Amino acid sequence: MSADFSARSLALAGACSDDVDIHSAVAEFREIIRMVGLVHSVCGAWTGVSAHRVHRFFFNDWPEDWLALYNERQIFADDPFVEEARRSMTLYLWSEVETRRPLTPRAQAVYDIGRDYGWREVVGVPIHGPMGYQGLVSLASFEAVTFSPQERACLDLISRAIHERCRREIGFGLVSEDMPKLTAREIECMQWVAVGKTDWEIAQVLGISRSTAHFHIEGAKRKLGSSSRSGCVTRLALYGLI
Repeated sequence: MSADFSARSLALAGACSDDVDIHSAVAEFREIIRMVGLVHSVCGAWTGVSAHRVHRFFFNDWPEDWLALYNERQIFADDPFVEEARRSMTLYLWSEVETRRPLTPRAQAVYDIGRDYGWREVVGVPIHGPMGYQGLVSLASFEAVTFSPQERACLDLISRAIHERCRREIGFGLVSEDMPKLTAREIECMQWVAVGKTDWEIAQVLGISRSTAHFHIEGAKRKLGSSSRSGCVTRLALYGLI
């Protein structure tokens, strides 16, 4: 691992924690991963399941023809690489997933499609957040590449840092549906819900009545289309509001 790769990785991770300009951070992230042969990247997150799943893509520079093929073949639902993000806590490789467990015929077909397209390696960094929040940073190469343990550690570090920096930037990236318009008080109440406070405790913190706190929480639930508080917390985490 080059000293420059390590130094730039650490610098980017630090800058992301200090709220560096988001566009500059993403540009630097892309430059750093190119130093180890990774030429395309995507960063996003989702919550929910099936028809209730909501996505937010922070950035995506996958080739347009690959995106078209991916959508046309409806690969996402059967993509074993994406499925691995739900099982893994640490960085993993496309080449490793295939050997970890037997693939279904459909999953094997997805691998075959990827190889035919030209992918030779993809790095996945899974992100696990509150109440079912799931994120994934994927970095891809058309060449066979290998990484030292130190390089893997740096890729893991900067992927998590850039994901969190993107998540905190409200309105950055593309959301699969319009962000609901919550009031400042509704968001404030839900931020306390996210850390486990009850209506009474929230009322004490904010200096309002218990019924008023409950009113704002119910308003947030209604706007977010969720019947549970945990579901609201997850959606707001996806939108970068908590």
